[in-house]
Amino acid sequence: MTTARGVRRARGAVLAAVALALLAACQANPPRGERASAAASELERAAEEAGRRPAPPTPPPEVARALLPPLGGEPPAPEAGAAAPRFDVAVHEVPARAFFLGLVEGTDLNLVVHPDVKGRISLTLRNVTLEEVLQAVREVYGYDYRRIPSGWIVLPATLQTRIYRVDYLNLVREGRSQTRVSSGQVSDNPYAYGGVYGGAYGLGGTLGVPVPATGAAGTGGTGLSTLTGTRIETRSESDVWKALEEALKVLVGDGEGRKVVVNRESATVVVRALPAELRQVERFLDQVRASLARQVILEAKILEVELNDGFQSGINWGALLGPNSTKYGLFGQTGGGSYFDSGKSAIDGNSGELSPLAPSLPSGTETSAFGGIFSLAVRTDDFNAFIELLKSQGEVHVLSSPRVATVSNQKAVIKVGSDEFFVTNVSSTTVTGTTTTTTPSITLTPFFSGIALDVTPQVSEEGEVVLHIHPTVSEVTDQTKQITVAGQLQELPLAKSTVREVDTIVRARSGQVVVIGGLMQNVTRDRRAGTPVLGDLPVVGGLFRHEQRSVKKSELVILLRPVVVEGGTTWAGSLRETAERLRRMAPAAAR
Repeated sequence: MTTARGVRRARGAVLAAVALALLAACQANPPRGERASAAASELERAAEEAGRRPAPPTPPPEVARALLPPLGGEPPAPEAGAAAPRFDVAVHEVPARAFFLGLVEGTDLNLVVHPDVKGRISLTLRNVTLEEVLQAVREVYGYDYRRIPSGWIVLPATLQTRIYRVDYLNLVREGRSQTRVSSGQVSDNPYAYGGVYGGAYGLGGTLGVPVPATGAAGTGGTGLSTLTGTRIETRSESDVWKALEEALKVLVGDGEGRKVVVNRESATVVVRALPAELRQVERFLDQVRASLARQVILEAKILEVELNDGFQSGINWGALLGPNSTKYGLFGQTGGGSYFDSGKSAIDGNSGELSPLAPSLPSGTETSAFGGIFSLAVRTDDFNAFIELLKSQGEVHVLSSPRVATVSNQKAVIKVGSDEFFVTNVSSTTVTGTTTTTTPSITLTPFFSGIALDVTPQVSEEGEVVLHIHPTVSEVTDQTKQITVAGQLQELPLAKSTVREVDTIVRARSGQVVVIGGLMQNVTRDRRAGTPVLGDLPVVGGLFRHEQRSVKKSELVILLRPVVVEGGTTWAGSLRETAERLRRMAPAAAR
């Protein structure tokens, strides 16, 4: 059938790509340019396959006639043909069985009434069809009905059992994101950095030194901690099946005979309830399935802008965007005024109209740099165009260009860097017996140095995306501290962390570029040149060498673009963009 052919074509494209990779591996050091070009060609073919949307298969007529009608939900729409006859009906305290049979009396329509249908019906309707009457009676009196190929079946308002499928993973996810500004004294706190970062990031330590990284869940230790002046902690827990079961029990209630059974392994839900309650369950499950199916591709670029002399106070966003620009516009701000009622930062700054529907620049940004940490969105889907604008104010270095896809309300973590172990505690154990034995004990803690991006999206029905963003850029170096203890000078090798991070919540439409900036630092560069040997002489060596120290200011800029996945066309576009980047790499690799 058509779907099978589409699957075979996609499988063939993947197998061809794998075969090409194996052949390339058998060659003797093939040129990098050829490998990049070949990979780009295979991605282009895969994009064409993903862009094709085969028509759903149509079963043969004899199979269609043999298929059973659906077990619940709304009846299928009637076949195209003559319009259903309309009539007026007015009854008062008529037995339900006689009422339903009277609706089709003298017509060509067929209707079967269940033997347990009892009660009396009173209503007045004008210019209605048979199905409209059945719908009205169902809503008011609870009698259910079902459409069959030969007509209609009327069922009593009794408990019924339905089985629903909810395709989702059987897992529980938990995430935690923290941003701290340390201040104060050291205390013996069991909820120290060692415990908190150990539980959240799979890292732990006796001294509880903060680790700016992300990773799998682990068990951390207790120990010393630094009291914090400011802390933002974001927790996310995803247990879809538990929340689904609780919601269904609320909808169905705990009346006699009502049951809700959730089977995570088979991804099915069994509900026993009245027909009216089952219809509510179906509508709720439709909303849940639609929400779980929403997916977004997150593209990010983490840039380091080495500012020119005229922009040492920071990037001038007012001059960059311009108050009269139609292509770019301010979207949100974590300092000062905010479009959101919750999740706002405590950092003060300029305020302005930050509505996504009518963005405008805050006062002062047209002529001066936008101070503080902030976030904005620009009405463009091109990273390169925005990077070109940044180049007008400094030298731009791309630190990382990660891309990840995730479903709505699920945390995605991107980590690029390395872990290095440092000594965080040294202790000794002395055993006294015939001889005294001292055994040293060293505690090593991994410190992450690199880039980590933590993003949690929520996709609405209209395609808007609310993002919780927590990027971290850290650099860890070792340093030696000299401390005098009990009259003795002790040298302690410690880890020194330079961290730049932001924790914020922004809203953007699919394809908009979210910009996070304001993370500045001074970079000191020491240069030394001189005559060998003579330049190292004491006292007079300075006459034979030249030393220069320069201080440059740089600003970290994070660009993030969420793209809501809509069928195979979005994946095809993403594959084509990757193929285009590989083609641009091919000439450079060939040189």
